Amino acid sequence: MSTMKKQSRHHVNLSVSLPQDLRDAARQAAFDDNRSVSSLIATVLKGHLSDEGYLESPVNRSRVG
Repeated sequence: MSTMKKQSRHHVNLSVSLPQDLRDAARQAAFDDNRSVSSLIATVLKGHLSDEGYLESPVNRSRVG
């Protein structure tokens, strides 16, 4: 019987290369917000993609009609 936990497929890993100063700033911003760098980047990217029309805005999802 395997005791390994199955990984959720809700998230995928993505490797990104960043300039060191950008990485350092992201680490500091994440620390200041008490979140992970991954969470910070996902939040910023989601906001950008929503603003640009690639994702439906959370405000628009709750509207009827």
